[in-house]
Amino acid sequence: MDSIIVDISDLPAERLTLGSLVEVLGPNQTLDDFARDAGTISYEILSGLGHRYQRHYR
Repeated sequence: MDSIIVDISDLPAERLTLGSLVEVLGPNQTLDDFARDAGTISYEILSGLGHRYQRHYR
């Protein structure tokens, strides 16, 4: 089972509403940014995703 906790305590109350989406990896959060913030390397993040996720190679 996958789960994630996102700390939103620094966001203004009106910024998020029920059903708001969170970008984990994308245009505003690169793989390298994510790995740096997690204290690891990008390869470890990608290999930890497993085989259940759909991948698109460009």
